[in-house]
Amino acid sequence: MKTYQTFNLFKDKNVFIAVGKTSPWNPENPEKVPDVSYGQTMAEIVALKRADQVRFVTPDDTNGTIIQRGQKWRLIEEVEARAIDCRWLYVQAWLRYDEFPICNYRQTGVYAGTILVDGSPVNKQVVKPDEVKDMGFLLAVTNQSPLQREVTHRESIEYILEL
Repeated sequence: MKTYQTFNLFKDKNVFIAVGKTSPWNPENPEKVPDVSYGQTMAEIVALKRADQVRFVTPDDTNGTIIQRGQKWRLIEEVEARAIDCRWLYVQAWLRYDEFPICNYRQTGVYAGTILVDGSPVNKQVVKPDEVKDMGFLLAVTNQSPLQREVTHRESIEYILEL
């Protein structure tokens, strides 16, 4: 079942990374980042960026080139993913200064099955919340200390999802 879900997500062309939470977590203690809790949603979404990569990955301490939380991961093709019943996906998006709003943010998340409002271009890369008809499903969320986007920088946001 997990492999089936992984393959369905891999084929979903409406996977987005959202950026949000522009205000402090707590006015009395703005530096304290809360833990992610079950059922948590994203707050104050600034915009969503269509994923630049949704790829199968497998743990590989020898040849892995992607490192998350001390674990090395290797990108694999669909044939290998089927052979090993892969249940992990690498989701990555670039936030470019010339297309994504400049803001402070404290939260990122991965949405799948997102539906844009009628009349939107099929492959629109960056959307604001008012351009979304249905957010779809929030698959992962990260709370963090504030990050300031700069007009001359681009940032990569990446997740390894285990299904």
